[in-house]
Amino acid sequence: MIDTATDADIPALADMLRGLNALHAAHVPHRFHADAGTAALQAHLRAQMRQGARGLVYRLQGVPRGYLMWRWRPAGDPALERPGRIAVMEHIYVEPNFRRHGMGRRLIARFEGEIARSGATGWVALVHRFNTRSAALMRGAGAEAAVDIFEKRLHTPQASSSPATIPR
Repeated sequence: MIDTATDADIPALADMLRGLNALHAAHVPHRFHADAGTAALQAHLRAQMRQGARGLVYRLQGVPRGYLMWRWRPAGDPALERPGRIAVMEHIYVEPNFRRHGMGRRLIARFEGEIARSGATGWVALVHRFNTRSAALMRGAGAEAAVDIFEKRLHTPQASSSPATIPR
């Protein structure tokens, strides 16, 4: 069963976010880390929801086993872009023991139904190149690659307990 996420779901969502973030930290360690504790992850999710993020929770026997978090993308410049309401899928995660059973597809279908009823013309999701399973899920839902994002790191940040100094 898929429900709208509430504040009561935050502890379970934080546990799943830990798993999602660990995957990113393992593959993109220059940007992500897996050092946040439970309280920090819960605070992050609460703040996101206060700032407009919305969540869907996939429950089996009353226990959250997957989630999808999204928000509305701010409207583009009407001088350049056609009007339309676009949703941004920020996270989708299904616990490892429950993958490959259609939960992700059902979360996306529910998400699409909700945003369509609110006037959406579509949705976007950023998927890191290493995450081939997520890319396959997006393609399976009918999404197509639309933009390549290029990244260049000018230096590798060093872990430090002191604030970074910016040269003048």
